[in-house]
Amino acid sequence: MNYSLVNALDTKIPVQAKQVFSIAVPAIGEAYLQNLLGVVDAFFIAKLGLIAIDAVGVTNIYSMTYIGVFTAVSAALSVFLARAVGAKNLQRGRSVVYHGFVIVFLLGIILSLISVSFSIPLLHIMGAYGALQNIAFPYFTIVLGSSPLIALFSAQSAAFRAIGQTRTPLRVAFEMNVLHVVMDYFLIFGLGSFHGFGIKGAAMAMVLARLYALIRLFVKSRRVDELALHVADLKLSSQITWSMTKFAFPATLERLSMRLGQIIYFSFIVRMGVDAYATHNIAGTLTVFASAIGTGFATAASAKIGQAIGSGNEVNIKIYRLWSYIESAILMTTVTILICLFSPWLGLLFTHNPQVIHLLFTILAIDVFSQPFLAAVTVDTSAIQAGGNTRFPMITTMLGIWGIRILGVYLFAWHFGFGLKAVWVSIVVDNAFRSGLFLWYRRTRRIVQTLA
Repeated sequence: MNYSLVNALDTKIPVQAKQVFSIAVPAIGEAYLQNLLGVVDAFFIAKLGLIAIDAVGVTNIYSMTYIGVFTAVSAALSVFLARAVGAKNLQRGRSVVYHGFVIVFLLGIILSLISVSFSIPLLHIMGAYGALQNIAFPYFTIVLGSSPLIALFSAQSAAFRAIGQTRTPLRVAFEMNVLHVVMDYFLIFGLGSFHGFGIKGAAMAMVLARLYALIRLFVKSRRVDELALHVADLKLSSQITWSMTKFAFPATLERLSMRLGQIIYFSFIVRMGVDAYATHNIAGTLTVFASAIGTGFATAASAKIGQAIGSGNEVNIKIYRLWSYIESAILMTTVTILICLFSPWLGLLFTHNPQVIHLLFTILAIDVFSQPFLAAVTVDTSAIQAGGNTRFPMITTMLGIWGIRILGVYLFAWHFGFGLKAVWVSIVVDNAFRSGLFLWYRRTRRIVQTLA
């Protein structure tokens, strides 16, 4: 091997790019393992029939909405904590962690109560009636009823990532998935004289696996100075509470507008028939392996930009953002191409319906064109939020989701009858539009803003 050539190439890669990559890779691994929970559920539940896949899909729309909200609130924790760590103010950092936990836990309780109390109307909104409603109901109430666990786990993971420790959540996510696979099979299908609980067992396995992960992260946080809460840190400050809430509110609306928009256009897809909705759910399950890459690099961008701002080193902000985008766009596009090419075989993991598998290849091919735009949207959202502005990403998402995606799905996929292909074309156009707005913002506005 020509080591001089390797060293020469290595020196040409900026240190910021290496730092971004080192944080992003474990974060991507964690995101993969998190998404693997849904993949495992879909794989096992698919053996119960396509309608069972749809039942999980209906629940996952709300589940992803809630996770989006928890992620948005956790983004406030992440940004405030990263700046505190950059400024080497560990006391404020631990206070931020505590306030973030309190806020997200209360939000989790509220969403849990809403989900359990209004489960039937929420299922009806998604077009789940009759047999689909009956099958989805137990999975829906158990998974969404455990929202406080999901909320706290999201906040704990965000705290680790904010200080650059992405390997710890990765290890815990791996342990969680091993436990989940074993429990999923056992609780769905049973063993010996125990016949399992079917789709209800899948929900129980997911909740127990998340509870385990939550406890493991808490134990590990006790060994990290930036995260180990002491009695003195367990004091609520109205100023910090207000500052974090004010920061998180637009980010929460941004996530909600996206997820609620998805609920609306997903309801159109449900009405296209079992095959179309099953194809959409399978495609969504597979494409998370590309979108998780964007999430990982967005995490890295947020952590490094926040720390750079806290330490007063604003020169690196544009460099961190640039390399986060370049690396994520290349990897996301590559992974999506591979998923598309292997979709005739990957689809067989979920169904042997030839119409579903053929349509799956088509919409994945469309999704390839979306990846460079999606990478820009994902990274820029985190970068601008790390800079202290959560309003612009909120406005951008609302315009894209409600002005382009939903309208496109309604007109072309539903009203004019072009079907599922038009849904995914609308997604491409939406991502392209929003990436253009973020480009305009970066060229005309100052990214760094002061936080209280």
